[in-house]
Amino acid sequence: MSRPRLLRLLPAILVYLVLKVLLYRAAGLFEVAPNASAWYPPIGLMLAFVLHSGRAAVPFLFIPSDLIVYGTVNGFSLLIIPQALVVAATGLLLRRWLGASLFGTNKGIGAFMAAAVAAVSLLLVLSTAAVQAITAQRIAIAGNVNFAYWLGDLSGLLLCTPVFLALFHAIRPSPGEADRWLPLHAGTVLRAGALSAAALLVWSVTHDRMSTPASAFFLLILPIATVGFLWGFAASTLTAFLTNGGLVLMMHGALAPRDAVDLQVFMLAAGATGLLLGALGSTRMELLGRNAQLVRAIEEAPLGIALLERRRSAGVGIAFANATFRRFDPDLAPVLQRLERGLGFEEDTEQAGRTLSWTVKPASVSPADGAMIAIVRDVTEQRRKERAEQHQRRMIAIGEVAGGMAHELNNLLHPVLNLSRQARKDAATRPERLERALAIIEDSARSAATLVRQVLSFARGNDREEEGADLVSAVRDVTALLDSTLPPSFAIALTSEAPSVPVRLTRTEIGQIVTNLAVNALDATGQKGRLRIHIAPPAGGFATMTVEDDGPGIPAHDAQHVMEPFYTTKPHGQGTGLGLAVVQDLLLRRGSTIRLVTQAPHGARFVLTLAEHG
Repeated sequence: MSRPRLLRLLPAILVYLVLKVLLYRAAGLFEVAPNASAWYPPIGLMLAFVLHSGRAAVPFLFIPSDLIVYGTVNGFSLLIIPQALVVAATGLLLRRWLGASLFGTNKGIGAFMAAAVAAVSLLLVLSTAAVQAITAQRIAIAGNVNFAYWLGDLSGLLLCTPVFLALFHAIRPSPGEADRWLPLHAGTVLRAGALSAAALLVWSVTHDRMSTPASAFFLLILPIATVGFLWGFAASTLTAFLTNGGLVLMMHGALAPRDAVDLQVFMLAAGATGLLLGALGSTRMELLGRNAQLVRAIEEAPLGIALLERRRSAGVGIAFANATFRRFDPDLAPVLQRLERGLGFEEDTEQAGRTLSWTVKPASVSPADGAMIAIVRDVTEQRRKERAEQHQRRMIAIGEVAGGMAHELNNLLHPVLNLSRQARKDAATRPERLERALAIIEDSARSAATLVRQVLSFARGNDREEEGADLVSAVRDVTALLDSTLPPSFAIALTSEAPSVPVRLTRTEIGQIVTNLAVNALDATGQKGRLRIHIAPPAGGFATMTVEDDGPGIPAHDAQHVMEPFYTTKPHGQGTGLGLAVVQDLLLRRGSTIRLVTQAPHGARFVLTLAEHG
C-alpha cells in the first residue's frame, strides 16, 4: 500500500473503531423488544467504512463489537462473520458499479436502497442460521423478533450510511473524492440540528393528542422533507439521522414492546424519505444554480438579447431584455411588423447611423405560445470592413477580368475583321452580301460594347440584375452568327424541346457562353467537326442546355482543371485558358452551373444548368 493511501486509511480506521464502540453501546439503549434495537447504527458505519476505504476496510469489519467494548467474546460474537461478509460484499459492489455517483444521482440512490434491502434480507437468513447453529434450536425466520431485527438493520443502513460516509470524507478525503452531495458544513449541521430539535419538541407536546403513538411518529417526516426541498441531500439525510436518534432516546423506556415495530417502520420510512427527497432537493438546487448562472451570462453578454411575447391587447411586447439590448435602444417597429406574420428572420436595420443585425427565432419548439427570442448586434464597423474588403476584392478581380475581357473582345472582333475584308471585296461585285456583312459587324460591335459596359459596371460595384432573355432565341441568333463566320467545314446544330425558355442570363451573356464553347470545339476538332446544342424544357426552376462536340475529348488529368483561369490544353501561344473560366463565372453570377460529363476519347460534352427567369 502506498504511503499517501496509508495516511488516508489510518484516520479512517481510528474513527471507525471509536464510533463502533460508541454506537454499539448506544444501540443497547435503543432496545424496544428483547434483543431488538429500534435501529442499529453500527451496520451503517460498517458500510460507510467500506464505501470510503474499499478492500482495505474489509478486515476490520470482522472485529466483534463486544471484543473492543468489553474485551470478551462469546458464541454470539460469531454473528459478526455473516454481517461482515454481507456488508463487505454490498459495499464493494456499490463502490465498483457506482463509485462517486452513489449519492450523486437519483439512479445511484435507488440502487443503494435496493442493495440495502437485499443485503439486510440476506443477513437475516444467514444470522438466523448462525444462531440456530450456536443454540442448537430451530428459529422461525418469519417471527416478529426477526422482523424487528430486519427493520433495525435496514433503518441503520438507510439512516446512517450517508452521514458516516460524509464524516469519513470530511476527515481525510481522497483526491477527487469530494462529494458535493454530502457536505457536512457548519451551516448544514446547524440547520439539521435546529429543525430536528424543534420538530421533536413539537412532537413531544402534541403526540399525546394523536389517536395512536404510531401515527404521531409521522409528523417528524415534515422537517426531513422541508430541509430536503430547501437545502438538498446532506441536510435531509442528516435531519433524518438526528430526528430518529432523538426520537429513540425520548422513547427509551416509554414504549410498550407491541409498539416497537411501529417505531421501526417509521424509522425505515424516514430513512427512505430522507434519501429520496434529499436527492430531489439537490437536483432542484442544482437547476436553480444553473438558471442563476444562465441569467447572469445573458445579462453580461455583449449581444442584445430579449424575449418577445404576443399579447392580446398590445400585439408583441418585450418580456425580458438584458442590459446590452436596453443600451442599444433599438427601434422595434420594423421588427414587430415582421413578427405579426409569425415568422422569425435575420436581417440588418439602420438606426441613427448604426447598423444593427437582428436574429429573431421562436423561443420554443411549439410556435403556439408565440414567444420569440431576439438577438441584436451592432455590426456597423463589421459591415464597413466587409464593404471595404468587397471593394478590394472587386478591384483585384478587375485585373483577372481584364485577361478574360481581352479574350472575349478577340472573339467579338474576329468576325468584324474577317467580314470587313470580305465586304471590301464584295462591295463592287456582290453588293447583296454587303448589307448582311455590315449587320453582323454591327451586332459584334454592340456585343463588344455591352461587354465593356458589364466590366465597368462590375468595377463600380453595380451588381444590379438585368432582365433575362429567351435562351432558344438567343442561342439561335448566335449560332447563325457563328455559321457566317466560322469555316464551312465546322457545323453547328441546334435542337430544342421547347419553343422558348426564359433564363436569367442576358442575350450578350448567352452569346459569350456559346461563342466560347464553339471556339473551343473548333480548335479541338481542327476546324473540321460538328457541335451539337440541345435545349431541354425547364424543370424545377432550371433549364438544361447540353453542348457536345465530336473532337478527341478532354483527358481525365485535365478534366478537373479546365474551369480554372489560365489553365489551357492548347499549345503555347494558341490559348489563354480563360474561355471556360469566363463561362463558369458568368453562370455562377446568375445562379447557374456548368460541368463536364465526358472524358477522352468520347468528345467533350458540357451540361449547363440555367436558372429560370421570372
